[in-house]
Amino acid sequence: MNQQNGEWLAGNSMGEVAPLTDSMRGKLFRDAFNYFLSKVVPGLMGLLSVLVFVRLVGYEQYGRYAVVFAFVMAWASGMAGWLSQGILRFQSQWREPGEAENFLRSAAAGTVLSVAIGAIAVGIAMPAFGVQKGWALLISLGLLGALVVYTVAIARFQASLRSAKVLRYEAVRSVGCFAIPVALLWVTRSRDHRLLLLGIALGYALPLSGPVFSRAKDLTDAGHSRGPSLSSGQRKILGEIWRYGWPVGLWMLCQQCLSVSDRYFIQRSSGYSEAGVYASMYDVIVRSFSLLFMPITMAVHPLVMNRWNAADGRQALGAIRSGVKYQFLMFLPIVVCLVGAAPWVPRLILGKVNLQAAGIVLPLAVGGFLWQVCLLAHKPLEILCQTKRMLAGILAALAINVAGNWLLVPRYGYGASAYLTMASSAGYLLLLLVLTPMEELGRATHPDQTAAGAGMQVRRDKDFATTSL
Repeated sequence: MNQQNGEWLAGNSMGEVAPLTDSMRGKLFRDAFNYFLSKVVPGLMGLLSVLVFVRLVGYEQYGRYAVVFAFVMAWASGMAGWLSQGILRFQSQWREPGEAENFLRSAAAGTVLSVAIGAIAVGIAMPAFGVQKGWALLISLGLLGALVVYTVAIARFQASLRSAKVLRYEAVRSVGCFAIPVALLWVTRSRDHRLLLLGIALGYALPLSGPVFSRAKDLTDAGHSRGPSLSSGQRKILGEIWRYGWPVGLWMLCQQCLSVSDRYFIQRSSGYSEAGVYASMYDVIVRSFSLLFMPITMAVHPLVMNRWNAADGRQALGAIRSGVKYQFLMFLPIVVCLVGAAPWVPRLILGKVNLQAAGIVLPLAVGGFLWQVCLLAHKPLEILCQTKRMLAGILAALAINVAGNWLLVPRYGYGASAYLTMASSAGYLLLLLVLTPMEELGRATHPDQTAAGAGMQVRRDKDFATTSL
């Protein structure tokens, strides 16, 4: 057991976990506060968006919007996930100006490739599943591109520990994603869900417009090519990001497919109106938990990667443990309040009493919280670059969700989807206990002890050989 700054933390089978130093604790709280602010405006605007959009276009059109948006978001998460997570994992290793420029150019080329491949995939998959076709598909492709570029840009700011920049981008994006769709609906006097999608795409593109035009002007003035051609060193960097990130990108695709599965099977079984009711409840409740808990994850992630890349594994694990502890402490009073307030939540979201919708408040809340815990609980696998184990876990969770929705939604309605959200997140957490290599993590956090143990074993072998002679 260690003591530092008056705080005690016991070691465990994952290796001895060091308490955070005062400077690291201060950095964690400052970044968490900035990230909280970066989530407050988007979170509140997101909640307001659901309430307003449902009332402006109705349940049926909101259901259509929710199915299409979930589908595009899933593909965007997969296409941007490998690159954004690779940036968070490796950018802090490339500190020199020349190295940083190579890393930036590799990331830019990866962004172009992700948008191109994602556009092809969405252009084929959405008509095949009957989600969207015709000219409206162009809106979805534009939304996909904006989502991918925005996700990568935010990851770069996080990796640079520039939480204030994230705050500014998120504020502009969230206001745009609310104001532009409402303006389009008001100007056209229409209740078409495609206007919501177009407005959301423009909202994501809004904070990117200035930097993109500025970067293009700089390249033109310098006479540089804007093409994605890379040097051999830059291709090597991109390959390293890909090898680490592709399982993470596929993980994020699978995680987003959980909400696609819910909405798709509800729509097929009960129609778009029921899908709209469920999606509005899900969006408000789960987005609320993202508003409250995601700032902790966003602050912990770059801190963990920076400490791990600096060969300080004990501090990295200490940051993970502290983040999970804060999440549980925040969740307890929230769930107590929701037990009494559950019947009133549908009236706030839907504008009227709905007993069936009231029944899914608690399972959605627990499921949303558990997924936030999962984002920290699998960090040991990320820092060990064991992302394929994460992928195995999320594939199992997705299988539970898809099979359950296919079997249970036709019989029990969207209430089954809410409980499956909770079951799939709990299943993933349990699988992490099996998939995390505790012994390897312990060796990585105690390299000196590992080397000493190897030396002792060599001496024992020598003593044994001498005795045998």
